[in-house]
Formats: sequence, structure tokens, C-alpha cells
Amino acid sequence: MAPAQVIPVPKTDAGAYNPNRPAGKLLLSQTAHLREALIKHLHELAGVLAIDIRSLKTEGQVSAYVEKATKVLHPHGAKRSQK
Repeated sequence: MAPAQVIPVPKTDAGAYNPNRPAGKLLLSQTAHLREALIKHLHELAGVLAIDIRSLKTEGQVSAYVEKATKVLHPHGAKRSQK
């Protein structure tokens, strides 16, 4: 595997960020999209947290729980090949 190419990124101008400046429409739109993504994950997380882990008795039940939890924590993880 070849080493990654380093791409220089210029420093941001000192005045580019002002924490007291009113947020523009783009930032507010991005914030709304981020909130929607978080809400999606909140529903997924709530589904996993609703499972009482004291009720898990078999390896299959624990495996299913771990799979659900892992999908929430690592949604872009590679799918395992089925044997």
C-alpha cells in the first residue's frame, strides 16, 4: 500500500471565525441537517437501550444485542462475510 499523499491546508484567516457574529443561512441549514441525523440515531439507540440485558440468556440473544449496538456505534462498518 502506497503512503498517503500529504495535502497542505492553508491556515484560516484570523477574522474568518467570530463566535459573536450571527450565524448565516448555510450554517443554520447545516445545523438542521445535523439535528435530523442525530434524531435518526437517537431512535436507533433508544431501540437498543430498550432491551433489558438481564433478559439475555443465550449466546444468540447476546449476539443479536451486540450486533444492534455495534450498528449504532459503527454504522459504516464493513459487513462480515457469511460462512
